[in-house]
Amino acid sequence: AMAKITKKLEQCVSRGDYYQAQQLCLSLFSRNKRKDPAKAYDTLVSGAKLLFPRGDVTAGSELALTLSKSYIDSRLDFEPENMSRLLVLVESYPEAEVLGSDEKAKLAVQNCEKFVEQCAKWCYLHHRRREAAALYEKLGRYTLRSVGEEFSGRALMHSMKGQNLSDVAAVISFAASRARPDEEDLIIAKVLFRYVSARGRASPHELSNYAKVGKALLDMYEKEAGRSLPDTPLMHFVRLALEALEMSSDKLLSKLQSKYSLALGQDPEIAATVHSLVSVLKPKQKKPPSIMDMFKLFA
Repeated sequence: AMAKITKKLEQCVSRGDYYQAQQLCLSLFSRNKRKDPAKAYDTLVSGAKLLFPRGDVTAGSELALTLSKSYIDSRLDFEPENMSRLLVLVESYPEAEVLGSDEKAKLAVQNCEKFVEQCAKWCYLHHRRREAAALYEKLGRYTLRSVGEEFSGRALMHSMKGQNLSDVAAVISFAASRARPDEEDLIIAKVLFRYVSARGRASPHELSNYAKVGKALLDMYEKEAGRSLPDTPLMHFVRLALEALEMSSDKLLSKLQSKYSLALGQDPEIAATVHSLVSVLKPKQKKPPSIMDMFKLFA
């Protein structure tokens, strides 16, 4: 049955009638989604895989988004074949070379972002954070490949939601290579503290764990860039701050913050993030009992 559907789609595409191909997929999806949902979903995937290589981002994306929205609305069970469709579609989004212009490449990335956000939402419904992370990893790589020059910040954001440190290191290296040499340490410090803070803000214990991850990220950056980290006061602070975080020592981090205040003053975001990390490490003081609480003791 799928072979017949694919043949019809190929005929539409070969005539250049992409809109007709899209409408055929949507019609078949609506017809089959109740009696044979697997067939309905496979129809959308087949259509998108035929349209994307032709550079039709809009028509292909509508099919992809129809699928992800249906996954969420129907609370579709988490099964390997259901997840596989999502991975196939993310990998099918057209490359910049196929699209031929920066504007089309941006549109493709923006549509892929919407698709992955919906896919991740479906994963979270089933407490599948690792699978959602795998989708964000692919999105981060796609963003960097397609429009890294302009969207490197977004590529970094997606990669940070993934679990692959080498992807994060690759984005940092890309951004640093496009910046002035004297800005390299700022880029590294900003990304590293943003990463550690986002992942470990809940408790000193989590911060300690992610400080170790931060050290690994610096090592990966050196391998990716093919050179040592810059020998600057800010990089010295970064190394020492990670040690303080790993030890869960708010006093040491506060002293380092004071000693390297000039280096931290180069970027308000870095200074603010470090201040928030100190707050996480500081022991929480118990509030003194209120007068009402004291009266309750005698009730």
